[in-house]
Amino acid sequence: MSLVGGARSLDGGMRLRPLRLLRSVPLPIWLITALFGALLASWSVLVPQYHAPDEPNQVDAVMRLVQGAGWPHPGHAFVRPDGVGAIAASPYGSAAVPYELDFAPIDEAGATARDDRPTWDELGDTRQANGEVQPPGDIQQLVQHPPLYYLVGAAALWALPGDGDGLRWDVTIGTLRLLSALMVMWLPLLAWAGAHRLSGGNRIAATCAALLPLAVPQLSHIGSSVNNDNLLVLTAGLATVTIIYVLRGDTSPRTAALAGLFIGLALLSKSLGIVLVPMAVLAYLVAWRRARQDAAAGGRSVATGADRDAPFLLSDTGLLTVPADATRFPWRQLLLGGTVMVAAGGWWWIVNIVRYRTFQPETPGFPLGDDLDGDWASYLDVLVNGAARRWWGSFGWFETNLPMEVVGAASVVVIVLFALALVRGRDGRARVNLLFLLWPTLGLFGLMTLQATMAFTDHGHVSGISGRYLYGGMTALAIGVGLGASTFGRNVARVFPVLFLVAAAAIQWWSVRSVLRHFWKPVGGNLSDAWEAMTAWSPWPPSAMVATMWTGAGLAVAVLVACVWIAVLGDGQDRPGPTTFRDPSGWPPGPDIWVPGRLTVEDPAEQHISRPAREAHPETAPETVLETAPKVHRGATEPAPAERSGTDSVPSGSTAPESAPSRSAPDEHGSSSPFRSGPPGANSAPSTAKGRPPSTTSPVPSH
Repeated sequence: MSLVGGARSLDGGMRLRPLRLLRSVPLPIWLITALFGALLASWSVLVPQYHAPDEPNQVDAVMRLVQGAGWPHPGHAFVRPDGVGAIAASPYGSAAVPYELDFAPIDEAGATARDDRPTWDELGDTRQANGEVQPPGDIQQLVQHPPLYYLVGAAALWALPGDGDGLRWDVTIGTLRLLSALMVMWLPLLAWAGAHRLSGGNRIAATCAALLPLAVPQLSHIGSSVNNDNLLVLTAGLATVTIIYVLRGDTSPRTAALAGLFIGLALLSKSLGIVLVPMAVLAYLVAWRRARQDAAAGGRSVATGADRDAPFLLSDTGLLTVPADATRFPWRQLLLGGTVMVAAGGWWWIVNIVRYRTFQPETPGFPLGDDLDGDWASYLDVLVNGAARRWWGSFGWFETNLPMEVVGAASVVVIVLFALALVRGRDGRARVNLLFLLWPTLGLFGLMTLQATMAFTDHGHVSGISGRYLYGGMTALAIGVGLGASTFGRNVARVFPVLFLVAAAAIQWWSVRSVLRHFWKPVGGNLSDAWEAMTAWSPWPPSAMVATMWTGAGLAVAVLVACVWIAVLGDGQDRPGPTTFRDPSGWPPGPDIWVPGRLTVEDPAEQHISRPAREAHPETAPETVLETAPKVHRGATEPAPAERSGTDSVPSGSTAPESAPSRSAPDEHGSSSPFRSGPPGANSAPSTAKGRPPSTTSPVPSH
């Protein structure tokens, strides 16, 4: 079955309407999203405070804004005294070496009682155990980044009692971790929205796309830590879904403004958001070229049964021809989106270029990283294998890792599924759409490689290589993998949601056990002792942690039931099937969007699949053709040539439908308003519609 939007590509050209899209989300996707949120909340406690990359500096950057210390130039900021005190109070190090990362299991006895833990603003006066003043803070490198993530964190703390820095230090970190989890937990929903759009509502593709984020334990770890990559993950996901709508023909001003807004916010989150700019510009150029091709072709041929994406807003016009606006160069959309992008976040980088003569300034005095003594073989191993491991599961400061066998097998599955989506795409347009989905991950990897290679060439140290830098492409990658899962035969593809969920549960369980044993299990102890140590250091009472775990378990069971139910239903659409239409006049009503040059018949029993009707025999009446059109299995549409008349006109002699084509714009569920045919005895002979504007003339041959 060659899907990737094949026969189910029914709703091309619809506008992005976020509220309507949210109302169309099926229950299983909400359950998956909630399960991912519970998983992130659990990981926020599972990993010890400050045992996440750059987390001490990330928290200090938020508190710098909370306390009004501003955002100084790179090289002029250092970790503040209370940030140093938080490092000593946390399980980052041991009592003997509180400011050095300690790899030993964390002792339950070292945890201070919750009621006795100091507030954040009291940590600046903390002295070392020997009574000496704590050391000065290290360089604060994060001021080289834009401040949006840290402003959001500061605003969340300001909204709580205590003036932002009056909470206990562990509650402050725990709150910021949960805020990051709140940003990342929407990934399944965004992946569903993009896969639903590209696949025409294929239930299997959209569900598998939503499940992939749950199968990446490192994403659960980073997504529940204090890290500015998490806001980039959210904004890049929103931008990706918007760009998908542009590719499918939504070149409306509102969508252009949304694309500019999301890309601008991504740029104000992290410099890596720059990869979204060429992606959006190229999407508009591709949509424009497709519209010009379709306009030049004068509609698609019924004889060939072509079923390509419609890159223009038929949902707005209700017409059967390409609107003139879609064939014009999209300079208005690019100008509007670019203006919004600059206003929302692009201005930060313009200021950098003017002020520092560079896109992102370096931080003087920042440590160079691991010294590989110029060994390029070791560098390439870190770049390829290290990045893959740090994408799937390298927890803490890369302190405990998933086995490379697991990382390799999981990587192969993702690559194969995405490749299958590309190879089995139904046509060039579908494959181009998938290449767009591949771009964010490749672009981010290219930027990371360029920066790390230049640094390694200069001083022989390796730095700036991490799998989390690629998470801005997670939404796009999940969509491609979901589409790949739907390309298998019908009986095979329907079990993929269950397989995805089982695989996610297995790799998560493996990772959780590894983290518990490494960080919390005492020498000679067991997992119960590890639980006691973890709850002793947690900012939240054990009852809250138990409630979160039971909630997650209940959601996991509900998602499993939903996946089994999807296996029973198959690869239909996440919306009810429409009414069967039979029109003796030969006027062919469309499902989600009416594709020029195709006569379609709808059969609710076939899960809302559009297919051309057979050509009538000379002795067979048109209504008989429509009424007795044979049922075709999904993915096996069988185009048949239709008899052309001498005119391309709207059939006359039929009663005007109550819901005229120009008024039948589909909603976000993808189903258009039902057409009502004329009486059975209406004359179905074709004729030219006199006095009717050319744009309303049907390019479909009449019967």
